[in-house]
Amino acid sequence: MIGLLDIGGTKLAASVADGDRLGAVVRTTTPASAPEAALAGLLAAVAGDARLSAIGVSAPGPFDRDAAALLDPPGMPPVWHGFRLSEDLGERFGCPVVVENDANCAALAEARRGAGTGDRVVVYFTVSTGIGSGVVREGRLIPVRTDTEGGHQVLWPEWVGGPSCHCGGHGCLETIASGLAIERRFGVRAERLNDAAAWRDVGRWLGLGVVNAVALHDPDSVLFGGGVCGSWDRFAPSMIETVESHLFLQRMPRIEMGSLGEERPLIGALEVVKDRSA
Repeated sequence: MIGLLDIGGTKLAASVADGDRLGAVVRTTTPASAPEAALAGLLAAVAGDARLSAIGVSAPGPFDRDAAALLDPPGMPPVWHGFRLSEDLGERFGCPVVVENDANCAALAEARRGAGTGDRVVVYFTVSTGIGSGVVREGRLIPVRTDTEGGHQVLWPEWVGGPSCHCGGHGCLETIASGLAIERRFGVRAERLNDAAAWRDVGRWLGLGVVNAVALHDPDSVLFGGGVCGSWDRFAPSMIETVESHLFLQRMPRIEMGSLGEERPLIGALEVVKDRSA
């Protein structure tokens, strides 16, 4: 049996899988202290007395894959920075811990089991507290060493007075159109933003990010997920219009929401464990 964890800035989720199917999913808020106890408690709640053969973790970047350690994930309580999953969870449960970027997990899940099934190349964007992306070509993740491709593409370097990104850069997509950026720019959380012009602006910037992804990867589909996508109908029209207006020789990909919902990071973590065990 494989234990599965989804670590997010505001919530944690856990499940187990025996084969390809997820068991019950347990969720809780992300604590500001004792991360090991929180994650171990979630796994114990879903696994019961079953012995785990591996633990798959969907985690926000950046992180150190070799050490299975979170580095400086934006939007997470400071106690999570530097948290070593392999040492803490692996030793407690006596099994290997496999960690992958949350956007990569979601991309793999959607490409194999969701809206991207059958597509040769799938690009996935998560737009939540931050922005991330993953690329799957012919069913396999395209590895990116730093996991910064989606949110840290520089789109507005001349943004005078704009905030510096936590990565040290300026004008990154994440500082313009993520959930944190929307709240900073417009003074209200994304789920409460009712300004049509503001949403058109968010869509335009996200569209420019998609344009870059299309130029690099020539995808069949560009899929989206994450908390900000609860307002999909507000920003998607301007995003798609922006993509259409900037394509040159590239074909227009299918752009839509992913189909797997909140469980996609857990499904993706399971797929990553299976791949690395093969």
